[in-house]
Amino acid sequence: MKGRIFTAAVVAATLAAVTASVPARAADAPTIEELVEGAKKEGRLVVLLLQPTQQHNREIVMEAFKSRFGLDIDIEWSPMHPTTLMSRLNAESPSGRFSADIGQGSVDDLWPSVEKGYVARMDWPATFGSMLESIDQAAGGVPPEMSGTVLSMFDLVYGLVWNTDFVEEADLPRSFADLADESWNQRIALNSYHIAPVDYLSYEIGAEPTIDLVGKLLDNNPVLKAGSGAVGAAVSAGEAAVGTGMAYATDLAIDRGEPVRFRPFTDYTPVLGMKVFVPAYAPNPNAARLFAAWFTTEGMALVGESEHLGQLGNPNSVVGRELSRQIEEAGSKVVSVSSIAQFGELAETRKVIDKMIADR
Repeated sequence: MKGRIFTAAVVAATLAAVTASVPARAADAPTIEELVEGAKKEGRLVVLLLQPTQQHNREIVMEAFKSRFGLDIDIEWSPMHPTTLMSRLNAESPSGRFSADIGQGSVDDLWPSVEKGYVARMDWPATFGSMLESIDQAAGGVPPEMSGTVLSMFDLVYGLVWNTDFVEEADLPRSFADLADESWNQRIALNSYHIAPVDYLSYEIGAEPTIDLVGKLLDNNPVLKAGSGAVGAAVSAGEAAVGTGMAYATDLAIDRGEPVRFRPFTDYTPVLGMKVFVPAYAPNPNAARLFAAWFTTEGMALVGESEHLGQLGNPNSVVGRELSRQIEEAGSKVVSVSSIAQFGELAETRKVIDKMIADR
């Protein structure tokens, strides 16, 4: 009897935990009309997104959003790097308050905050499916444990960046492993944050081969810069001939007339899905949910091409289709996260890499 009572209690507790961890049922999802009325009462929205990077594109997005839902609210747009944002989210949220409404990050960066309940959950398709036809796609593509917490914004595609004034395309390294060749000694720039995106190769080849490759790259005396954006800037400025960088950032640099180019490596192409999220303690949750759903569907379509942002799996993404073509042409394998378990493995790999950097 005691065994059955204990088992029933365990089952009940398990069901309660599962219920708390999944998005609300469709019947409990707020309507768009309810969110609009709530947003009007809030009167404000604080956005911390890095993209769009160009101010005039942000203004296009803000005005289009307000027009779409008939809102006359104040929008404060204060771009914040996801790494800084994650620290702020984890520092403020334990108090039950947060100072902004919309943020962005990759799933591996966001997962610890999702686990702690610092990211709001919602059944996005239940509320927005009748208005925003691509909301299902925006809400998908994440490990099931993160369902209902984030929406897809764009794919961060990594590859080789080079300075056309310093090296001919025919002489470039073709694979990640080629960067370890001694001919590139003191000629490469790498990200000092875990040597990203090389760390993401652990998703595909495992920790030990990734750590071994990082060791060989560090033996080549690279210029280390704080962030992939800084790596691209270093290559553009001539501090290094080549580096690992981001497709969209390189295209923006080309728009500015800088002597840089991008292409995928022939072995692997790390792809980091950049996500939009609403903090659990957002001060303006109604406006935040409206903006998150609209921006990741209709809003990005307004500025994605001029910002060189796209999604590889989205047939309507001009930039995504072009990047997919380049990756296929290079014969490269896309590397991205597929399970929550990989986050822990990545964290352990990064600890080793960070120690290697510190010990240089």
